[in-house]
Amino acid sequence: MKKILPIVVLMMFLFAGCSVESYTPEIKDFSQNASVEAGGFSYTCEISMAENVVTITATSTNASGMCIVYNGKSANFKYSDMEYEIVSDKIDDTNPAKAVYEAFEALKSGFPDNASKTADGFRYDGKSALGSFTLLQRDDYTYKSLQFKDANLSIEFE
Repeated sequence: MKKILPIVVLMMFLFAGCSVESYTPEIKDFSQNASVEAGGFSYTCEISMAENVVTITATSTNASGMCIVYNGKSANFKYSDMEYEIVSDKIDDTNPAKAVYEAFEALKSGFPDNASKTADGFRYDGKSALGSFTLLQRDDYTYKSLQFKDANLSIEFE
C-alpha cells in the first residue's frame, strides 16, 4: 500500500494539467474585411451578416463606398445619393452579397453535419445556386475564406 500511494500521487500530478479541448463549430453573425475575386476582377470590401441580412461595402476601386444589402428577397444597392432595389430572382447568383447569403443559409440548414475540424478551425461544405462551396473558419470563429468551386468567385477574409 505504501508503494502504491506515491505512484497514485505522481499520476495525479502528471495528468493534472491535461484536459481534452473540445471544439464546437458555430455559424454566427459577423463583420470582417475581405478581398473578393470574381473572374479577373478583384476588390476589397467589408462584409457583414446580421439577422439574416448580408451587407457588402466596397472599400477599393471606383466602386469604393458602394453598398449592397441582401436579405434573401431583394438587394438594395446604395452609392452616394443613389439607391436602387432589385428583387432576388433578377439578381445574378454571382453577386457576392447573394452568394454569401445563400452559402450561409445552406450551411445553417445542414449544420452541424457539414462541419469538420481542421488544424486551425473548421471547414464547412455546402451547395447553393452557384454550386459547391467551402467555408473555412478559424478557431476564434472569424472566417478565413469562402470558395465557390463551380463558379469563379472566391472571398478571402482578413
